[in-house]
Amino acid sequence: VAKKQEAVDEKTPEPAKKEEVAPDSGVTDESSKYLNNVFDSIQKDYKERGEVLEETEKSFRALGIEVKKEVNEKGQTVNLQATIDGDISFKTGSAELTPKALEVVDKFGDAMNANPNTVSRVHGHTDTPGSKEGNRRLSQRRAESVRTALIQRKGIAASRILEVKGFADDRKIVQTNASEPRNRRTVIIIEYRK
Repeated sequence: VAKKQEAVDEKTPEPAKKEEVAPDSGVTDESSKYLNNVFDSIQKDYKERGEVLEETEKSFRALGIEVKKEVNEKGQTVNLQATIDGDISFKTGSAELTPKALEVVDKFGDAMNANPNTVSRVHGHTDTPGSKEGNRRLSQRRAESVRTALIQRKGIAASRILEVKGFADDRKIVQTNASEPRNRRTVIIIEYRK
């Protein structure tokens, strides 16, 4: 009976997981307003270039990227999350950023430079095909590539990048064990720190 239960458990997909970030206990009206201004400036830049495909009050999507506000129960902005689609970020099996991905990373580096009270976290994700350990290493190398680009291309101090972590396929958007482009992504999380 135990072996039968194990087989069933292996096939049961995990629920989708949100990006894990620092608790929002330090969120204030000031920090929320600051992050909202950062969001507005990034969105304005995309709009001026005619690249916004869809938008809501808390997010917008352009080709290859989605930017959203993470808000708490009080409606305060806790952080901004920029999700770069894996298919435009990296070639299959590679951690080298594509020119389009570098444009996105540069835009967020510019936003961090213009807003010195921001810090970031970078999370890399893969889809399921391939070995778990290989995917973990690949997702870590991809997150490191984003960190390196922020530092080398935009002069962001390494101390402002609080975390760089690869999650392999542990935080799927779409629950499948098949190849899934939406699960291949890199996320830049921007937070306020005074």
